[in-house]
Amino acid sequence: MLSVAMIGKNEESCITAALESVRQVASEIVFVDTGSSDQTKKIVEKIGGIVIDFPWVDDFSAARNAALQHCTGRWILSIDCDEELASGVAVDTFFESLERDSSSIAYMVPIHSVLQNNRRDTHLDIRLFRNGSGICFCNPIHESVTPSIHRLYPNVSVETASVSIHHYGYSSGEKNKRKLVRNQNILLKWTEAEPENPYAWYKLGLTLRSTGAQYASACLFKSFELLVACEDRNSFAFRFDLVQSLLESLQGNDKALEGFIQSELVRAFP
Repeated sequence: MLSVAMIGKNEESCITAALESVRQVASEIVFVDTGSSDQTKKIVEKIGGIVIDFPWVDDFSAARNAALQHCTGRWILSIDCDEELASGVAVDTFFESLERDSSSIAYMVPIHSVLQNNRRDTHLDIRLFRNGSGICFCNPIHESVTPSIHRLYPNVSVETASVSIHHYGYSSGEKNKRKLVRNQNILLKWTEAEPENPYAWYKLGLTLRSTGAQYASACLFKSFELLVACEDRNSFAFRFDLVQSLLESLQGNDKALEGFIQSELVRAFP
């Protein structure tokens, strides 16, 4: 039995496609609505989904975890309103085999994003995981179940599912601008609440860089300093992307700082 967990607000323009893409494989669809004023909730209910009202508190993990609390399936698939589960015989076969899987805890799923100017990007994300295993979302934004899996199941090997998701949320330039403003506000609160969190500063730096803000390099360097100070720094998957983004943001304008970063890389990341 598969539960599909979704969250959203005013998603009437895209949610039908997302719902239709999971309809055949889902035993139930749990949708947490964070304040829609359009037809979103009616569309979900019409297709047989369960709608849960949840006040928006500037925390994506809080909303997603609220959805998890209402899921009753053995497995949970997390999908966004601007995404679609790929279809085909292989997809059906995979979910049929999932019912016989008694050992796996979670699966990484390839996410194929359609960007502006028809550019494409693919990355892996853990979107499918066993219900009742204690797995939950972490971080108020750029939320993920990965930290909880690493904490609860440190020795588990997460395989890649033979299904994929298509993401269309980055194809609209105007929508991206609104997202950046929203994300920046949440990230500022996050770094204020967790000033020693290198990942929070990293994500704030990337967002500020996308908006052209002058403090992007400072935030990225703050993340770098915090990361170097961590004893388990080599376990942070984003560390090399952070360094690349930091050096790119300096653009050769601060040779002394670039030299310091390079020396710290040799020392801290042998």
